[in-house]
Amino acid sequence: MTDAFGVCVVGYGMGRWHCQAIRQVDGLRLVAVCDLDETRRQRAIAEQGVKGYATLDDALNDDAVQVIILATPHDSHAPLAVQAMEAGKHVVVEKVMAPTVEDADEMIAARDKNGVLLTVFHNRRLDSDFLTVKAVIEAGWLGDIVEVQSSVGHYGKPRGWRAWRRHGGGMIYDWGAHLFDQLLQLFGTPSWVFCRMAYGGFDGDDYDVETHSHTLLGFPSGVVGVVELSHFWRLPRPRWRVIGTKGTLVKQTFDPNERAKIATNFGGLAAEMEVATVQGDWLDFYRRLVTALRGEGEPPVKPEEARQVVRVICAALQSAERGSAVPF
Repeated sequence: MTDAFGVCVVGYGMGRWHCQAIRQVDGLRLVAVCDLDETRRQRAIAEQGVKGYATLDDALNDDAVQVIILATPHDSHAPLAVQAMEAGKHVVVEKVMAPTVEDADEMIAARDKNGVLLTVFHNRRLDSDFLTVKAVIEAGWLGDIVEVQSSVGHYGKPRGWRAWRRHGGGMIYDWGAHLFDQLLQLFGTPSWVFCRMAYGGFDGDDYDVETHSHTLLGFPSGVVGVVELSHFWRLPRPRWRVIGTKGTLVKQTFDPNERAKIATNFGGLAAEMEVATVQGDWLDFYRRLVTALRGEGEPPVKPEEARQVVRVICAALQSAERGSAVPF
């Protein structure tokens, strides 16, 4: 496709999924993969049939590359994104946008200076469970929303680079970025953030991030969002529990085939029902990216919105350290 935008994916761990997605979207063409690790780079070349680069500098010198996708550790997002934008490339950054608000601001400034597109892969805006919850809330079936509980967890110690805070590790930066973003999409900017964290619980000293966190976001409307993230789950909590003045919704898992359940009343009679799932598609992110690259629409995720997520995470970390709520 001659009018397709040439893409280089940086980091062939999570980046492998991005390569597969790009191949399915009209208007994008995978031309290269970049990875410091020789084994992963050779695997990418073999699996994707494209050029392989050892450094970002090499990829930026390729005129066929117009878009850089950064699927790298969180602490590398800002310096690599700024470097790519200074070279005139458009940039897609895996969530979380960056570990600090200052990093996010530097990225946005580089976008403005160089007149390029910058967006963040908050793909879970397109999850079926989230879209279903959003549709039910907007339909008013639950009445006025009082509290939204959003939870993700498993049992097992933190691993890899995500086990280290210096790399932007910890579930609050990983899953928290998704869950906070979803709450902000539903209710806007919070007024305050409160968080408590637990550390340790597993043998060894090969990690330094939290192993459990419980974060509350208070919104001006009176809604409280509750986000629980845990390495200690032996039995799961529901993925969603939404409490309103007229009803309660429960969605147990991410499974798009599992229907959400609502308990409410009609005409004074208690009623329970299941809700058909709203189907989502992560590829819509890249379809919207193509539209934005052509100058025909907004980026799929505005960096200013992703910056707000970083603010929430930093406020949660500050609250956990202080032991008190942090005004937002």
